[in-house]
Amino acid sequence: VKLADAAPADSGLPQLGGITSVAATTSGGDATCAPRLTLTPAPGAMIDVLLQAPCSLGERVVIQHAGLAFSDRIGADSQLRLRLPAMTVEAAVAAYVGGSEVVMGKVAMPDAADYLRLAVQMPGVAGFDLRAEEAGQVFAASSATSAEGVHRITGLGQARMENPLLSQVYSVALDGLAQPNLSVELRIGAETCGHTISADVILSQAGKVSQSSQSVAVPACGTSGDILVLKNLLPDLTLAAAD
Repeated sequence: VKLADAAPADSGLPQLGGITSVAATTSGGDATCAPRLTLTPAPGAMIDVLLQAPCSLGERVVIQHAGLAFSDRIGADSQLRLRLPAMTVEAAVAAYVGGSEVVMGKVAMPDAADYLRLAVQMPGVAGFDLRAEEAGQVFAASSATSAEGVHRITGLGQARMENPLLSQVYSVALDGLAQPNLSVELRIGAETCGHTISADVILSQAGKVSQSSQSVAVPACGTSGDILVLKNLLPDLTLAAAD
């Protein structure tokens, strides 16, 4: 993996701060096919990710950042665009394209220190929802608030693909943190009933990350369509905020 060279000061190109562009190298391959990753800070301590892969149309991509891992796909325009919650103030992002190439980059995200973020990730066969409830209002990835809202849950990953990996990230500004009731709801289906599923939980507080993994035993088949509420999966955010 090779970092892209910065443009010299007298090149006539605009000098943009806080943006990282990285190109992958291929062993003996066509340099024009090398994927390129561009990371740009966005409001709300979010990262705009642009992955350009001219020769990888439709290929599976795994994105990793500070313990987060989720899968997506290169689009018909040979690009993948997404917005990623920054979990650390020095955000390192890696993109694994197909089974042969990796491209990595870093971008400074100082405003990540202003947020508390909690992520849950599971294999894509596990249909799950991270939900936050406060003052009678329920927040979920399917009904996320705007970047200016107090609570936000961001869904990451594409379920309809081979070996999908999915993540959901709850975000709240530290100065707006109250006592949200967080829960994870797991839908019991034919692919999960009677099985044990691995769930990862990543907590980012003021830009510092901790991670844990748990095994979730799904009830036996015959209860397909029911919802399993995972009460002991998540840490107490009230205690986390007090640290």
